[in-house]
Amino acid sequence: MAANYSMQGFSLSVVDGIIELHSDGELGSGSEQAPARAFGTIAENIDSRLILNDVRSAVMTLSDIEWEERMRFIARALQGYRVAYVIRPDQARRAQGFVEAHARLGDTAECFKSKAKARAWLKGE
Repeated sequence: MAANYSMQGFSLSVVDGIIELHSDGELGSGSEQAPARAFGTIAENIDSRLILNDVRSAVMTLSDIEWEERMRFIARALQGYRVAYVIRPDQARRAQGFVEAHARLGDTAECFKSKAKARAWLKGE
């Protein structure tokens, strides 16, 4: 199935069996709510449990508590999926928190600095 969706700060597409999410711009507290609702609705019609979440263009302005809440929220929203985060080097520490949040729910997630490596990991190559 081919699926494409976009809204301010978020887009979704399916490429070669992988659901690709892309976040961009300045994203503050609560900015994850609308994209998560859109993802939940669209994902019901996509036969894939693989997500590439590219956050390299995102600038998140969150307090430490808001970061913790975001990590738990995203892990729950993507529960049951294998998730590859594509990040900038300066995002590595925070991204590791997302990986740990997924692990606490029994899911697998990893961080990558390249889309090609993330796609290969998701495909088991």
